[in-house]
Amino acid sequence: MSAQTSLASSPAPAIASTIPVRPPAATPPPVPPPTGATGSERLYGPPGWTVRIGLWPLLEPWLDAPRRLPGETALRVDAVGAPTSDYVPFRGMDAATAAELLARLPVPALADRQNLSPSLESMLTACARADGRVRLSGYGIGPQRDDERLSAEALWIADPDLQGYEVFAEHSRACQCSALWERVKERYDLDARYIPDDIVRTRPEWAGGGVGWWMWWD
Repeated sequence: MSAQTSLASSPAPAIASTIPVRPPAATPPPVPPPTGATGSERLYGPPGWTVRIGLWPLLEPWLDAPRRLPGETALRVDAVGAPTSDYVPFRGMDAATAAELLARLPVPALADRQNLSPSLESMLTACARADGRVRLSGYGIGPQRDDERLSAEALWIADPDLQGYEVFAEHSRACQCSALWERVKERYDLDARYIPDDIVRTRPEWAGGGVGWWMWWD
């Protein structure tokens, strides 16, 4: 989240804050293990499936600069088009890219989820249909690893009518994080298994400084 600058929770201009807001602690439901194939099949397909569907060129415009290794300025790939790093973070993915990924990703890969987050399909669909009001952040795992995949771990929501909610770091009774999340979950039909771990109002540079809610799952 280093690409974001946290703002005050009130929609009116106020002093900036960088304290992540964590919803109330509770015991979340258990997460079932992913179902993968055996033998030559990995978690969601045979080795190199992300290269064959063209995942990496789609992620390149959204590379997360603050999270790349020192000296890395662009996506580096080998002779077959696989990234030289097994971990490729991205941020601010737009609607057009999300729609293209929905068309290209194999069905099993769309079921991926970051622990208790919404499924990848749910998050990509929300982004693709929101005309810029929903952006995605996450990471890709390259063919070097057995868990080769695309994962989305955060939503950024810029709907104007949602900016009036108040979310506080101290999580007092006046904090509206649960009500805000319920509105977002219902509006975008998100199949999350639990409320986000962090909910923060931000103005990310990749959104042109527009204000929105950053919702992240650990």
